[in-house]
Amino acid sequence: MRNTTSTPVPARLRIVGPMAPKRALTSHRITSAAQQLAVEKGYDDFTLDELAERAGVSRRTLFNYFDSKLEATIGGGPQLQQSDVDTFLSGGPTGEFIDDVATLVLAILRASAELTREDWRTMRRCFELNPKLVIAAHGAFSEFVEGVQELLAQRSDIPGEDPRGQVLVAIFGAVFDVSLRDFITEDDERDLATIFLHNLSVARRILH
Repeated sequence: MRNTTSTPVPARLRIVGPMAPKRALTSHRITSAAQQLAVEKGYDDFTLDELAERAGVSRRTLFNYFDSKLEATIGGGPQLQQSDVDTFLSGGPTGEFIDDVATLVLAILRASAELTREDWRTMRRCFELNPKLVIAAHGAFSEFVEGVQELLAQRSDIPGEDPRGQVLVAIFGAVFDVSLRDFITEDDERDLATIFLHNLSVARRILH
């Protein structure tokens, strides 16, 4: 029987509870508007007033959701729910390590379910055109990746500093990057999660 109590997790991981639908929608609308403006005008050349108008909220509401223009534009970043972490650390959901790591990736995608194909396209274009955002997002993402590596170490016999853990995370990252590229550039009606699982199976066949 699996332990269903909450398990301590690495501080670098962003663990969140379910967000109220209205709050999630507003948060997404603000970030989407900020990224659209960054593509159209450049990150440094749009104002908070313009962002509030595009998002359809007040300037005060912006700061109820995000601490800064930078945070609003980058967005919440990858996140997991405590239940997903608990299931993984207790040996689930399948008991097969690689499949369960894949399930963590799917949980991260599920937390971003409101993002449409066009949202992903805009996000990538936003970062391509605004290197400052790449640098800022990289710092937050790197911390999350280190947290995932620590999570893998808790579940397996791979110490956190072991290169195997770093390689495993890098492989999953590469598979996700290829999947996202296919999702936003190819004439493919599949959702991002389905493309990711397909590409992961391709990677596993290559490596076996």
